[in-house]
Amino acid sequence: MANTNITINPARVTPLSEQEQAATGFNYKATVLYGDLVTAGTGASDTGTIVLGNTPTKWYVDKAGVNIRTAFAGITAATVTVGTTTTVNAAIASTSILTAAWVPQASGVAVSTNLNGVTALSTVAVFTAAGTGGWAGLTAGALDIYLKIKDTATLP
Repeated sequence: MANTNITINPARVTPLSEQEQAATGFNYKATVLYGDLVTAGTGASDTGTIVLGNTPTKWYVDKAGVNIRTAFAGITAATVTVGTTTTVNAAIASTSILTAAWVPQASGVAVSTNLNGVTALSTVAVFTAAGTGGWAGLTAGALDIYLKIKDTATLP
């Protein structure tokens, strides 16, 4: 099992506008396309880690979700987790990306319990391939990762 650090186009990692925040309840979005992952290894359990951004110094994540817009195809199994460099699955536990779906944070679990701090961290998405050929076999897929990150230093 090998890990590859993946950089995605910064234009696909953006804060949401005030209108989008009001409509969705999230303030941050990152878009990952299958082409981002195809170089993440050819082994049966290879991973690809995408740094989504950095948190403020004093922070917590209020909620999280993944919208798998186009199912990832061409490989046997593939999953994503979302969290930070210290706890990669704190926001979204390992979930398959082979079916188009909305994946919210774990039911009944406040993300802020697991995702908070008084030092800045990087938020990450970790993708894991399973099966012969790893990520190189991908032929389709697109997903959006949504987070609501609160800067507690700016709270009244």
